[in-house]
Amino acid sequence: MNTQLTTIMSEYFQNIDIYQKLSHDVGDIINTLLEVNHIKISNMSVRIKTEEALRNKVMYKNKYNHLDEITDILGVRIITLFETDIDTILDLLENTFEVCEIVDKRKKERTNRIEFGYNSLHVIVKFTDSRCQLVEYQKYQDIRFEVQIRTVLQHAWAEVEHGLGYKSFYEPPMTVKRKLNRLAAALEILDEEFENIRYDISLYNQSFDKVEKILKTDINKDSLIAYVNNSEFLNGLVEKLAQELDFQIVRDPSFISQQKLATKLTMYGYQYIHELDDDIHHYENTIERIGHEMCDRIYHDNTSINLYSCILWFSFIPVIKNLISGMESSNDDMVEDVIFETFKNNNSSIFEVFNEKSL
Repeated sequence: MNTQLTTIMSEYFQNIDIYQKLSHDVGDIINTLLEVNHIKISNMSVRIKTEEALRNKVMYKNKYNHLDEITDILGVRIITLFETDIDTILDLLENTFEVCEIVDKRKKERTNRIEFGYNSLHVIVKFTDSRCQLVEYQKYQDIRFEVQIRTVLQHAWAEVEHGLGYKSFYEPPMTVKRKLNRLAAALEILDEEFENIRYDISLYNQSFDKVEKILKTDINKDSLIAYVNNSEFLNGLVEKLAQELDFQIVRDPSFISQQKLATKLTMYGYQYIHELDDDIHHYENTIERIGHEMCDRIYHDNTSINLYSCILWFSFIPVIKNLISGMESSNDDMVEDVIFETFKNNNSSIFEVFNEKSL
């Protein structure tokens, strides 16, 4: 046993640099896979087994002769938000790496529900021969590593279960088993319900192709994007400014989130899209003037204008309306003039900041 341990540890120290490079490359490849395929996860970690952990494993298992027999020197753990993403990620791994072994520890069909926390999927993979033909990957030929995939709830259970320390040489009392069974079943139901809710939301979002549906929707990121996409007035407004200023129109809906426009509009008292739409049409001339001013003084060095910035232009209006709420006038045109002039004067400092940042 001492000879085996000495050999394995010697190989470990000889190859540690390769494993460190492998960990970076594997992390980059899997992150790219997730990003390209639009899979949102909770967390991903890549770790190399420590010297102490390796020693303990070799001594405890007492079956290894060489380092390459141990498949989890490099380990990747992917924590998904939804259970169906586990199989989706498995498909991606099978198309990207050579799969050596799949250990499916998901136990939904088993009676021992205490094992819920170990419902993860373990996949042993290595780089394909075709990938290893590339110079930068040749050193990884035949190195196997492990990828574990589980949901947030499964991972939380495993962590808590480990902290409880109930596993030992003795069986836990039946009362403890019953409590664990109930909790495991509850978490399993939560995983399924989150999946069902995701499906319902997906169906709901697909219905945003009809203006009538959009107008009745509460204000959120997706409904704002759908509203702008389907608003002839807002599209026409941005197209008009783009033509006047010789700008290209870009469609980057992430602008809605970056500017926290859904949150701002909610704070200003707008709950549904139709409420927003009513005021946008009421103040259409002022929105155009604010947009023109923004383009002149902030976007002057740009050659493009984001379609979704029109919501930002409008968002100044309810703020200014609150500032001048004490003004008595029945002339709407005068009120709109005051709104625009207030915006223009009070935002001088904003324009200056933008100009400084662009230098």
